[in-house]
Amino acid sequence: MTKHVWNSVASIAASLVTYRCARLADALVMRVVHPPRGEVLFVSDVILATAFGIAIYLWLSLRATRTRLTDLERAHIVLDTELSLAADIQRHLLPAAQVESNGVRWAGRLEPAHRIGGDFYDFIPSDTDGLFVVADVSGKGIPAALLQASAHSLFRTLARETVDPAELLTRVSKEIYAENTGVSYMTCVLARVNTATRTVLYANAGHPAGLMVGSSGRRLLSRGGPPAGLFADTTYESEVLPIEPGDLGVIVSDGITEAIEEDGTPAVDILNRTICDISGRRTPERVCDALMKAAQRSAGPRGVANWQDDKTVLAFAFG
Repeated sequence: MTKHVWNSVASIAASLVTYRCARLADALVMRVVHPPRGEVLFVSDVILATAFGIAIYLWLSLRATRTRLTDLERAHIVLDTELSLAADIQRHLLPAAQVESNGVRWAGRLEPAHRIGGDFYDFIPSDTDGLFVVADVSGKGIPAALLQASAHSLFRTLARETVDPAELLTRVSKEIYAENTGVSYMTCVLARVNTATRTVLYANAGHPAGLMVGSSGRRLLSRGGPPAGLFADTTYESEVLPIEPGDLGVIVSDGITEAIEEDGTPAVDILNRTICDISGRRTPERVCDALMKAAQRSAGPRGVANWQDDKTVLAFAFG
């Protein structure tokens, strides 16, 4: 049966119960009070009329409740549909995972805490290099998703105008602040990998430090500035790192670092240890999977109940 049929059955049952109770009350009054013969019909009519009024009230109340439930169900269906569409749009904004581009092999993984989230990653290729973007928008739900979509478009558009991640962040930050006046902002790491010059040019906007490991040693992608969009006027620093064949870069969101954190141990040390524990070849795909599994196994920061956050990993290897 549908909910409407069950509601109708409930209304009829309530009426029958009310009528039955009225008959019992009528019999009880007759037995206890013993009204005069001329008043018996009057008392019985009063009791039945009262019961009838109660039954009508219950029926109207149930009908109004059913109407409210129907409206809530419709609103829930509309919201559920909108969230599904938003989730589909976010998934389609993620770049297709290419095995290799311009001599750089890379992979990305994203697991939202809810149906829609504020994390995203992107790869914007050019003729000689490629720009990796990992970002985490402040807030949750639909507002975060709107800023996420806007930021994704900004990076794609403005990346055509400058090759310097610091300059790109300055422009993106200005646009985000103009729209949100600092209420919503975004942390991110931009890393431009150039295979011709064997360099990584990066800038960090308040994001967990990225990590480079390999024959060139362990280096952090930490230089930059505050979160993008937090202040009206912000400038960023970029840094150039030389890379050698086999060097691996890893950028994660705080949903990963907070999930795997240990007391007294920096997150980059845990990231590095997890990467080193991978047996065999440490490909970007395997690194992403290992870090994501490590985060999924954890309950989150100690002392924080019901912790949930978007989790994002992007890894790239040169040569």
